[in-house]
Amino acid sequence: MTVVSAEVRDARPWVQDSPRCAELSHFEISHVGSAEMIPPYSVVRRQQSGAFFMACLSGQGEVYVDGRWRKLAAGQACLLPSGIQNSFRIGRSKRWAFCWVRFGSGVKSRTIFRASSPVQAAFDGAPLHAAILGLRAELQGEGLSRRNYQWIELIYDYVKAFAGSFRGDERVQRLWEQVNQRLDYAWDAKALVRESHLSFEHLRRLCLREIGRTPMSHLTHLRIQQAVRLISETDEKLTEIARQVGFANGNSFAAAFKKCTGHPPSQFRLGAGAGRSK
Repeated sequence: MTVVSAEVRDARPWVQDSPRCAELSHFEISHVGSAEMIPPYSVVRRQQSGAFFMACLSGQGEVYVDGRWRKLAAGQACLLPSGIQNSFRIGRSKRWAFCWVRFGSGVKSRTIFRASSPVQAAFDGAPLHAAILGLRAELQGEGLSRRNYQWIELIYDYVKAFAGSFRGDERVQRLWEQVNQRLDYAWDAKALVRESHLSFEHLRRLCLREIGRTPMSHLTHLRIQQAVRLISETDEKLTEIARQVGFANGNSFAAAFKKCTGHPPSQFRLGAGAGRSK
């Protein structure tokens, strides 16, 4: 079993000796990993507190969905929302290899790709598995925060792509797609309402349900995520990056960036290694 966890205090035996990566929590991920099972082996969680994504790499297992066991073979994945039973077992294979992404509990686990019911569909798990192994290798090496973000963003994006058809209200999805294309615009509550064609209170309720954030909090989240990419991938000045992602000045940008990532932008660019441990 290969595991990377966001939570330092997690005392479960299979997590205790794994590398820790604080940056996972900024994507609302509790832990990621891969495993190979041999029979007999099963896992039973009566009521999981956060969404769980599993991709089969080889062999065949079974996942408990809607009151019955369903086969999960190579080239398939399943996404189980929070609040339901999360159980899986190896089935008839001699070996079963899979990788997973486990999201956090509470309101913030309601990410933009959260399904309201279990989803099972075709999925190539090899790229996701490679990203998980890349993150673990980075943590065992230099553990640079900006590189951690790049690996985690890949992991997040693969799951998001799988469940993109199950995001919920299309009006919310369209709004944030438009906002993401124009992050430098002076978005405020009135502008978001105008773009979404919804009242602010209705928009707020939809965002809390579908994303787990208020509209203005999610706007900041999108801006900081783009700033992370620009700082990691370009040599542009921080003041210019702040302008491109919609901050009025460098001070407000630095404060928001540190609150979201745990590091000032300048320290992040130098390669701060946050949350790295055995």
